[in-house]
Amino acid sequence: MPRYLENKVVVVVGGGNAEHRGIAVALAEAGIDVAIAGEAIDLAAEAGLHSIANEVWAVGRRSMVVTLKSGDAVSFAVALSQVQMELGRADLVVRCDPILNA
Repeated sequence: MPRYLENKVVVVVGGGNAEHRGIAVALAEAGIDVAIAGEAIDLAAEAGLHSIANEVWAVGRRSMVVTLKSGDAVSFAVALSQVQMELGRADLVVRCDPILNA
């Protein structure tokens, strides 16, 4: 991981499956704070998001969960605003799933 990403804040959009977990933990291990963003369609989905955030915390980096609605640009903007308020900024967004219609 490039050193210029250390101490940055990355939003991983896509939710709680194994790929997203791997990306989020790898970013944390590289010295990056990670916001986990995804659609919490039920309690299990939300628990998956929080599980990833807890793994990021376990690595020693800040983390948080923000939920959004699939395909809804307004909820994405609200989620980014929440990240900025809690973690200070959002330097990069990694989109793992087609949650937004780009």
